[in-house]
Amino acid sequence: MTVTYIPLPREDVITYLGMDWPVPTGSTVIRIDPDQGVTDGAVAISTDPRRPGVLWWLIDGTVPPQAAGQPTEELAALIPGSVLEIPEQPNPNPDPPHTVD
Repeated sequence: MTVTYIPLPREDVITYLGMDWPVPTGSTVIRIDPDQGVTDGAVAISTDPRRPGVLWWLIDGTVPPQAAGQPTEELAALIPGSVLEIPEQPNPNPDPPHTVD
């Protein structure tokens, strides 16, 4: 299995998340180990070297619910040092929802 962290500008990740950002209150997220040094970007997880992996968007040090699926205990177990959690409070600086023109 291979886990690759890809740093990207936070604004780009918000655009990629689209309607999945901001995360609704009470949603489950995966908190990434801060020692990984990436807070915004993506986490690519490949469990089979013969196949491409799955790319999960990473924002503010978390993997939120997104088009790739919902964060689960099984996914958290694949990402070293990560934990599944429900944030206690909404993001103190929420971004406006992404709109499609």
